[in-house]
Amino acid sequence: MLSTSVSVGYPACPDASEPNQNDTTSQEITILGLGDSITQGGADFVSYLFPLQKKIRDARYRLKFIGPKPSVSPTDTVYNAGYGGKNAEYLASIVDSIYTRFPADVVLLHTGHNHFDTEKPVAGIIAAQQSIISKLTAINPRVIILVAQVITSGKLPKYSYIPALNEEIKAMVNHLNSKNLILVNQAKGWDWQKMTIADKVHPNAVGAEKMAQTWFRALKRKLSVRSK
Repeated sequence: MLSTSVSVGYPACPDASEPNQNDTTSQEITILGLGDSITQGGADFVSYLFPLQKKIRDARYRLKFIGPKPSVSPTDTVYNAGYGGKNAEYLASIVDSIYTRFPADVVLLHTGHNHFDTEKPVAGIIAAQQSIISKLTAINPRVIILVAQVITSGKLPKYSYIPALNEEIKAMVNHLNSKNLILVNQAKGWDWQKMTIADKVHPNAVGAEKMAQTWFRALKRKLSVRSK
């Protein structure tokens, strides 16, 4: 179990231009959200990291999001490694450089989009995810990686491979059989008709809340100590 013992105060809206992510005096558990635009957020949709950060703060867990990219809302900022338009193979090619700079205690991995079904991409995505996991654990053998079965999409046939991908992600995590890998089923209960914006891919506010709650349930199973 991860634990910590120092109380933390959180600013309402940190300055995105001057991140202080290397400050270790507060001894928070650090989290890196790793993925594509679903993680990063966009001009017309919100990242699930915002409602997740609120849940963490409300529960008074001592966690801090870190990463190379600040996603900014009118009231908050959350740091992450979400790369809009990029796929798992791209993340595998840069993850070691990212994680060397931002060696978080916990990584939230949600990647599988930004391919076409005609590419038959499942095997390549799984290989990329395995590479990501290998590179993270080589840098930090104690890293906790929450590996998501990704949200489904109504943008078809482009994303018709996702159900098959999710089965392979589950098989991969089971095969790797590591106590530091946690399978998180983001596809369970997901309804793209109600939970995505008009593009049928990216979460709307309801979808972001749903994703945040799913991540939060998984995180709670790994976090044992709350702030006083």
